[in-house]
Amino acid sequence: MKKIILLSTVLFVLIIGCSSAPEMVQDQKLVTYLSNGIWLGSLPCADCEGIDYQLTLKNDFTYKQKSVYKGKSEEQFIDEGNWFFASDSVIELDSYDYGKMFLINKDELIMLDQYGDRIESEFETKYHLRKDASTVKEITEIEEVKETLPLKEHMESNTQLYQEKFVNGIDFVARGNEPNWTLEIDFEKSMSFATMDDIKLNTPAVKGTKAQDSDVTLYRAKTETGELAVTITKIKCQDNMSGEDFTYNVKVEAKNSGDQEFKKFDGCGGYLYDYRLNDIWVMEEMTGLKLKKEKLTKGAPLFEFHLSEMRFSGQASCNNLTGKMEVVGNKITFGNLMGTLMACPNMKVEKAIIKALDQKTVTYSIDKMKLTLVSGKTKMVFKKVD
Repeated sequence: MKKIILLSTVLFVLIIGCSSAPEMVQDQKLVTYLSNGIWLGSLPCADCEGIDYQLTLKNDFTYKQKSVYKGKSEEQFIDEGNWFFASDSVIELDSYDYGKMFLINKDELIMLDQYGDRIESEFETKYHLRKDASTVKEITEIEEVKETLPLKEHMESNTQLYQEKFVNGIDFVARGNEPNWTLEIDFEKSMSFATMDDIKLNTPAVKGTKAQDSDVTLYRAKTETGELAVTITKIKCQDNMSGEDFTYNVKVEAKNSGDQEFKKFDGCGGYLYDYRLNDIWVMEEMTGLKLKKEKLTKGAPLFEFHLSEMRFSGQASCNNLTGKMEVVGNKITFGNLMGTLMACPNMKVEKAIIKALDQKTVTYSIDKMKLTLVSGKTKMVFKKVD
């Protein structure tokens, strides 16, 4: 998949939706280009004259950013850390909170929103960073990067355990420490909460109440044995004992029937899904189309699902595609599909794939090394590559 990207090459990208990014491999020449000089910009500010912003990217995959809120304070806010390639045209600053992302666009870096999309605003041009020419040094040969950091590292989760729970019908799991507690939810049947000492509650499944202005859902249940209230908020969360990363913060209020007051617990959780999806799949069938290899520029469409990052990448027989996704249970919600710009003799298959997946929620199932995606009346069947 790796391709050579010359410093003089203009990056052409097709925006299918509102952002862009082709395949998922960084190149040493691109690393040198990004880290040769300091990027500057004046960002919009809601309660000041603007934010003077400076970003230094180094070819050892570290960064340093400085911000000054003009008209409000002369204090410099400095942050340092690692950066990585979210794709070969999008970089991200690694942060415990949502890191900043930037689209590489010719001689600019364009700041993206937290979901990796272009920022739609009347101040859109203010999110463009340009290099300070005085900081760019002449390069006669490409600097070798001695240590290539991988894409963003994640603490390995216990996928075997989670897969077993998923197969047994559990949709959501959460846990916390000090004191230790666990929560399992089958949204069709029950909620089960337990601490290591005095609380063990099993309630029927209840319908959640979702907040109108944020991704927060409350589940409240009462039985003869006690009461349980679970608040699930979509925000990055890290288990403070194991270091495992989760997508949701979970707050629990629980009490036994004889207790006067609720006990409160805080922890992390996530939705379960079929972890076998995390693999490379090549298309064998698609409703209404004949996949003839001789008529497909890059052969049969192929996709790789990266569950730890909730991204997918691959090719649709002509152009490379990538994008964000969210997997919950047996459903995949695709974000804006992003890809390269290339014209091929036969674009029918690619157009059908984009129509079926772009910003769509599809159902999936895996059986005997075959993955089936169903989007409306369109069914796609894939075979596991390795």
